[in-house]
Amino acid sequence: MSAADIAVLLVDDHAVVRAGYKRYLELDPAIVVVGEADSGEQAYAFLASVPVDVVVMDLSMPGQGGLETMRRILQRTPRQRVLVFTMHDNAALAVQALRAGARGYLTKSMPPERMVEAIRQVMQGEIPISDDIAGAVADMDGDSVPHLQLAPREFEIFRLLANGHSVDEIGQRLFLGAKTVANYQSTIRQKLGAHTAIELHQYAKRHGLA
Repeated sequence: MSAADIAVLLVDDHAVVRAGYKRYLELDPAIVVVGEADSGEQAYAFLASVPVDVVVMDLSMPGQGGLETMRRILQRTPRQRVLVFTMHDNAALAVQALRAGARGYLTKSMPPERMVEAIRQVMQGEIPISDDIAGAVADMDGDSVPHLQLAPREFEIFRLLANGHSVDEIGQRLFLGAKTVANYQSTIRQKLGAHTAIELHQYAKRHGLA
């Protein structure tokens, strides 16, 4: 690997996905996949010893998940470039990921060659967004969409609660005390006007987040 190469870490819990995109990315002579990880925890540990230019990361993984992993990575290395690559084509999730520090947001429905282009864009300081959601992201209005008023940590906990995780499970997953998660839960319900777990789930389902 030369100084001119772009070092990439692929983070996805599906080995077939990683293998396919690694082969495709390395068709570009300037891109080198220097590591792979199947969880956020593994990615975080890898980056402690191996510097990379771009982390390409899924959001839905076992354990702490992509948003929390990105938060931890950027807390330790604020300048790290993280490019989200996910099956979720929800504009609100994209907005929250970008707010949390992602340098771009790609969906898995895009053509494979778009990944190479996006990695180069990230290296140039641009923020690539998949064409299928770019318009919706640009049109997002936080004043009319209550869940966009949630902070990134609140949004992550909201999604976990809406998908049936308990306060204790969320605490273990995000390294938080149960009391802290319960306080977040109260704040989230208040902001969204959802007074019960069922109402929270129904809200998330209406907006494509459950």
